[in-house]
Amino acid sequence: MKIYDAAILALKELNTPSTPLEILEIVKKNGWYSFNTQNEIGVLTQAIRRHMKGYAGVQASGKKFFLQQGNKYTLINQQAQSLVVPKETIQPNWKMDRQDYIMQIKNAFQRDQLSLFLGAGVSTSAGFPTWNALLEKLNDAVIEQMHNRKFGGKLSSEIVNKDDKKVMSNLLASLRDESPIINAFFLESTINSHVSLAKHIRHALYGKNSRKRTFTSETLSWLAKLCNHRGKYRIRSVVTFNYDDLLEQHLSRVPVDFMTVFKEDDEINPVLLPVFHVHGYLPQHNSEFDESSDNLIVFSEQAYHTVYTDAYSWSNITQMHVLKENICLFIGLSMNDPNMRRILDIAARRNLKKVKHYALMQRLDLEDVSEDLKKLKNQISKELLNSFLEDFHFSRERLFAEFGIRIVWFEDHEEIPDILKLIVK
Repeated sequence: MKIYDAAILALKELNTPSTPLEILEIVKKNGWYSFNTQNEIGVLTQAIRRHMKGYAGVQASGKKFFLQQGNKYTLINQQAQSLVVPKETIQPNWKMDRQDYIMQIKNAFQRDQLSLFLGAGVSTSAGFPTWNALLEKLNDAVIEQMHNRKFGGKLSSEIVNKDDKKVMSNLLASLRDESPIINAFFLESTINSHVSLAKHIRHALYGKNSRKRTFTSETLSWLAKLCNHRGKYRIRSVVTFNYDDLLEQHLSRVPVDFMTVFKEDDEINPVLLPVFHVHGYLPQHNSEFDESSDNLIVFSEQAYHTVYTDAYSWSNITQMHVLKENICLFIGLSMNDPNMRRILDIAARRNLKKVKHYALMQRLDLEDVSEDLKKLKNQISKELLNSFLEDFHFSRERLFAEFGIRIVWFEDHEEIPDILKLIVK
């Protein structure tokens, strides 16, 4: 018996439009199909869609047995053949996948198996600068350093006013290398002090009068609630690539018992939620960590190479352990970091290529692209462009599956809190 045959039998028994989870329950109860995968719901849903009226994906079958109604499916022969499903009730396939994936994430959460990986997108939701904006802010510090006699350059002997410094800062931005990591190395080598660099980064992140400022967002608030939902369910661990302590501030408000970990010799308390800062830690209201030699701020090419080349660094081992032992949800990450992709690849191999993790990612919107690309997209038909975009996103899904990750798509960053609410509730 094929998967879609089992789904047909299940819908006949249910005799009503049903969700993939309801169909799966009937299939398994009756033993109509044996799934040789952990992603049973995903395999079943894809089989139904291939044989669904109106589905035109690359894997679509010529035989159609199913109709989609909202987030449910029914058999064509259980409805009048003339039935017309209103367009507004037909959701794109990626939205259907998202519903299934959110349910799977929720199940992992309720089994205490879920860990979080957080990136810059989480902090930027609270008004923090992006990586490029952070580099822009640090340009001023570089000009100040060049004007200092200790730097040993010619600029220190010149009279430089405030406007001159602004012009040179803008000039520095235009002369930067294409690679953000190399740019960061240039800034770090010019500043030439671990403590000074940490202080400049802190100032660029939190701004002036940082002790009086409050940074918050719906995403951070719901992440904090997710970490220990009313004491009933809990997140296993958090791995963050951000220097800031915005998550910890929100955890304290819930409250959630946690501990911050940013170096190898930190002893983990099993009753506390560990928040691993694998790229360094610069909390808003405590500057004493700036001077800690153990606090490796992974900012530049040199520091990056230190982490990348040391397979046994606590940062790499921590990430590997969390990926191996838990189901992980990635939020606010572009997933382009080579070291992370290397770790994901190793972890996927050790997990026997199981696709068990999830990443929230924004779908490509050609309305926001550059003028050059807009000209290109106007040269082909809308239908062809839509087909291209579908295949582009499908290709991304297949690529991430190789790293053991399913993509949970969204169109706007404002959707992230709503996704987190669905997991919490």
